[in-house]
Formats: sequence, structure tokens, C-alpha cells
Amino acid sequence: MNSLHKLTYTAVDWALNRFGRISWKNLDRISSILYKFLYQSLEYRRVLVEKHLAQAFPDKTPATRKAIEKDFYQLFADWMMEVSFMYAQDWEAVRERFEIKNLSLFHEAHARGQSVIVAMGHQFNWEWGGWIVRKDTAAPILCVYLPIKNPAFDTLFLRMRGRYGTFMLPQGQMGLKLARMRTTTHTLILMADQSPSDLERAVWLPFLNRPTAWHGGLARAAHLGDYRVLFVEIRRIARHRYEAYPEILSDEPRSLSAEALTRLYVERLEASLRHDPANWLWTHNRWKHSPPK
Repeated sequence: MNSLHKLTYTAVDWALNRFGRISWKNLDRISSILYKFLYQSLEYRRVLVEKHLAQAFPDKTPATRKAIEKDFYQLFADWMMEVSFMYAQDWEAVRERFEIKNLSLFHEAHARGQSVIVAMGHQFNWEWGGWIVRKDTAAPILCVYLPIKNPAFDTLFLRMRGRYGTFMLPQGQMGLKLARMRTTTHTLILMADQSPSDLERAVWLPFLNRPTAWHGGLARAAHLGDYRVLFVEIRRIARHRYEAYPEILSDEPRSLSAEALTRLYVERLEASLRHDPANWLWTHNRWKHSPPK
């Protein structure tokens, strides 16, 4: 990091530690101010979010889509406060607000020596979920992530995510690491709704009314290690409180083509978003690519 990045790191580290130790009542006040700033003053990616919601939910009225949009931006502001809380607190404080159901789906596979893939989407709060999987299961955790362009923020998030021993694996280095881990039972966490950088190897499937490119890494990893593949849906049950519901997509991924396995994930993610439309990172430009001719 250069001098500017080091200064940014120091300032943000200080702010996250301070914000993360104040009461939830005050965090909510800050979140409400942040929501107004993002949504009304800055209008952060509002045009993009409006476009995405209109594409995804053409059957809903404009008023309903506007309500979803506002709900999302408030969740986005809450997420920032929750990250501050996570940064300053320990895993027990987070665990009180995030519960994973059906943990036996992990324990069963690990007991027979089968590794597990957790295929998640950017549903709030995915950051908390990564911590709780690490603490409530015994096998080592690998988490594939897309590095943040700003080195200061990249270092901050790596420090937070890997605090309890999760091995953070940059996208692009997954294959080599998994090949080395083939004989070690582990859990691999994939944020499987990331836009792929390698379009030649992408899997194209319909998603929310538009052909969409999906990263082929989910299927390649599952085939390589013959994993138990779980889709994990995160549901918000109250403000700053979540439950995660793992379900089996496949115990024999090698019996499925890359397209068929990816389709299982995509269909399950879409069903979840239709149930709770605001609970997804709509500011991420998921449809910046067009399918090949």
C-alpha cells in the first residue's frame, strides 16, 4: 500500500472500531441518515437499481418496485452498520443475531470425508454467515472472494473475514488450491452470483427474465472434488437478525453437467429473491454482459 492507502486503512480501521461498539439504537440512527444520503442525496446507483427491478419484476406495479427499492437501500445502509459491528465485536455477538439451521447437512458430509460447497448469493448479511459457518462446523473453511480494487479496503475486509481462520482465496487461484486440498475434508464458500470475468467458460442461463452469465467455477470445483453442494438461503427475520437455510443441491455433482448443476443454483436463488426481493445486492451490475451470438 502507498501512503494514501495506509492513511485510508488507519482512518477506516479507527472508524469501524468506534462505530462497532456503540449501541444498536445509535447504529440505527446512523443507518437512517446513511440511507437518506445514499438514496436521496447521492442517489447511489439508483438508475441501475431501478432498471434491474423493472427487468426482474415487470409484473409488479411501479409503486411496489419503488417500495422494494427503498427497502433495499435501507438494508444496504444497515449492512454497513452490521459490518462495523462485526469488525469491532467477536463471533459470539454476531452468532446471537445469525443462526444456521440444518447444520447436520455439514456434519454428515464431513463425517464421511466428503467436502462441502456452500453456494450463496449476496443476500444480507452474507458477511455474518461466513463467520458462523466457520465457528459452527469443524472442517477448514476456504472462501473464494473477488479482491477489492482499493488495497486499504481489501486488507480491511480480508482481516475481518479471516479473523477466525477462514482461508481467503482470491478468484483465479481456486483451482490450484482445491487440487492441493483434495485429500483434506473442508468447506468451500462461493458467492456464486458474481459476474464471471471469463465469458468463454461462462454458463448462460435465464435469471430474472434475462439471459445471464454464470461463473463456471461452481461446477468445476464440484466436479473436481465430488463435493456435497449446498445452496444456502439467508432470510432476515427482524432488523439485524438473520437465519440461514442450507439445502442439498447435489450429493453426486459428477452425475450432472456444468449447466445442469448451475441451473439448480440459479433457480433456487431466483425463487428466494422472488420471496424477498429487497434482500439482494441490486447495486451490483449483474447484467453487464450480453450472450454470445
